[in-house]
Amino acid sequence: MDPPITTPPENAPYVYAATDIRPRQAREIELCAEASEFDWKYTGAFAAGSVVAVWANISQLKHSPVPGIRLIGPGLVGFGWGGLLSGGYLSLPKCDPTWAWGPPPEGDRRQTWPVALAIASISALTAPAIDWIFLGPVRLGWAVSERSGRVITASLAGFAGALFPYLVPPKTWRAKKEIERMRVEGLPGGAMASYTLRF
Repeated sequence: MDPPITTPPENAPYVYAATDIRPRQAREIELCAEASEFDWKYTGAFAAGSVVAVWANISQLKHSPVPGIRLIGPGLVGFGWGGLLSGGYLSLPKCDPTWAWGPPPEGDRRQTWPVALAIASISALTAPAIDWIFLGPVRLGWAVSERSGRVITASLAGFAGALFPYLVPPKTWRAKKEIERMRVEGLPGGAMASYTLRF
């Protein structure tokens, strides 16, 4: 008696071979097309936000008699500057129709936090200078603590602004991460972990 013929389930996961570097499934092809173009809307929104922050800082907030309100300006400028730097990097094309990167079956050694930390650090270092360039001459009546506070506020806001695009990412980064997730979940049984012992 012949054994019964079994067919794979209708929603069986796609099993990638080691040489599967192109997008294969319909959803993966669609995501790759989405991730293959620069996200101008996302970066443009941060650029416009930075311009509005600079305008509000030099035309409105700088002239306030309350020191706490004057410190809002460098915070807005720093946050917009950090978001522009990091968002611009994440908006770059992340896929190509002939090459869609995904983690190999044995696991991924690449980390995203070193680049995120580097961009956030650059943003924190340069945000006070951006604020100072557009602010113009600092008034002599401002206390030293306020001048120091402007530097610290712009720096901290620049650091936070550079990390914000990882929380609310552009379409290119979202599509790239979904392709990676599909490739891991496409393995039979889900993700794989392994270890080796050396004696």
